[in-house]
Amino acid sequence: MATATTIRPGQFPDFHAVGRRTGTEADLAGQEFLTHCPPDLPPRHRIVALLGTTDDQGEASPTKDGWFVSDFYLFHHLLSPETPQFEPNQLWLTSEDPESLITKYKEYLHGDSKGDRRVVLDRAMLRTIVDGGRVRVVPRNMLLERFMNSVREQLAEARRHEEHLVLLIFGHGTPAYGVEVANTILQIVDLRRVLGNTPHVTIFTTSCYSGGWLVFPDLRGNHLNTTAIAAAGPRDVSSSWPQSGSIGRASGSLAASGILRCLIDAETEERLAADNAQKVMNIVPGTGITDTMKHPTYIQLAKSIHDSVKSMGLDGSTQQIYFSAENDEWETSYRPRLGLPLVSYEAKWNTLRKVRPSLSSGNAPTSGRSGGRPLKRLKYLAQEYLESKPGADNLAPNLSLHGSLKRVLQGKILPKEEVDELTEITAYRLGSMYEADYLLKVVGLQYPSIFDIDASSVIAALPTARKIEQNETWMLLIELDINTTPIGIRRPYHKPLQYLTLALTETLSSQESINTHIREMARKKRAWYRFIYQAWQGHRVSHDQNVRSSRRAFLEAFKSMKVG
Repeated sequence: MATATTIRPGQFPDFHAVGRRTGTEADLAGQEFLTHCPPDLPPRHRIVALLGTTDDQGEASPTKDGWFVSDFYLFHHLLSPETPQFEPNQLWLTSEDPESLITKYKEYLHGDSKGDRRVVLDRAMLRTIVDGGRVRVVPRNMLLERFMNSVREQLAEARRHEEHLVLLIFGHGTPAYGVEVANTILQIVDLRRVLGNTPHVTIFTTSCYSGGWLVFPDLRGNHLNTTAIAAAGPRDVSSSWPQSGSIGRASGSLAASGILRCLIDAETEERLAADNAQKVMNIVPGTGITDTMKHPTYIQLAKSIHDSVKSMGLDGSTQQIYFSAENDEWETSYRPRLGLPLVSYEAKWNTLRKVRPSLSSGNAPTSGRSGGRPLKRLKYLAQEYLESKPGADNLAPNLSLHGSLKRVLQGKILPKEEVDELTEITAYRLGSMYEADYLLKVVGLQYPSIFDIDASSVIAALPTARKIEQNETWMLLIELDINTTPIGIRRPYHKPLQYLTLALTETLSSQESINTHIREMARKKRAWYRFIYQAWQGHRVSHDQNVRSSRRAFLEAFKSMKVG
């Protein structure tokens, strides 16, 4: 049996500590790890951080995807050195000038809107950020290339100086385990190729599906042998803090807040241990401080982060965080394992300006004209979509859209271009759900409608073994492009993929049968794919006056389909 000073990961069904041999939790089955160990020297470090989110079409707004910006600048502040460095060993890469963001959006916050929330970027902080010289603004079309080159350069320097390399990646993830970087995609295979088998590398990412980086091997069957914290499972999406009730700001991710809380708690525990050790030394001459002082191990920190996020209400209870340890060395002191600089996280957090909790119950309607027929059409679609169990508002793929749709339903008047874009995205999401329902019917499977299921919540509640079994199904659905993403839609909708994975694995008894049904879906789909493609050619066609009346053809096509 495990004692109070050990952890057996298998005792906690939703604690995702995955091994580096097979990329599964089975690697650690039956093993027991110490929660504390003697102090170890903190490593010298190098940091390369990437903010993939851009302000294209206002997406960096705190009411949309600005929570990635909040994460980026929170860690930039927490990890900043106490004194200026002649040769900075930290590179923070973004395509968005912080001064431009401040001019446009005033400030970015981090934390619970109903609790302790701090400003991580505003006008008062700008001079310190600029003088620090760590933030590098790169053109959007060069951001990914600059990041990859920076990783190569800093990896070489880390090897030469025997330092630890820390990679922080903030941005939307894709179902195929990429990360959106401006207008391009960072592929895990490219990062694996650069990192190779280099030791002493840590990765932290808040992207959706990022657990796939730890679970799936590369083309040669090798797993990424790094210490990592991924904010979502291979088929799960990550969550921000819920939007504030006053102006609808989302202030950073739950995972980032969970990590910060646990780093502060670990510091507090160490201080208490040091105080106790000093008392022992004063009472018993010759007693060494290391005889009584202990540090949390990495497995203890990982479990603490898991518990911290799970305690963040309903949103945290469904969040799936994945952890790995280089060479499966889970009993190393958390500081050298993470490779983070030795700073006082609590003191750094407390230097940030505090913002009063948001107590408003919602956004006030904006008075004015009705917006005409396009806005009425959008309201109709928004109502239908929001009643379709599309998942929590603060899930990463949902936050920007759901916030905008709710403001529309509350009476806000938007520019015509924004109404058109929201209509296009909402109709696509509804159409993709009708498509998923239809695909099941054409292959003869009986399962509750996608409109009656919150797929994200169902998946989160499944036992770990079931989730692992579903990975092959998920990957084949992606490989065969079963869920249509029309041209002009920037971000695929995740719910149909989750729903089809659930339906196939719940109704069929073998993977062979599942694969046969998926291929039959692909065959059926090819018969009418041309119609869908022609009816919906994305943003360009939706703004062509000659085909404006066909804007909702994708949605209406699936509504009207009858299966004999």
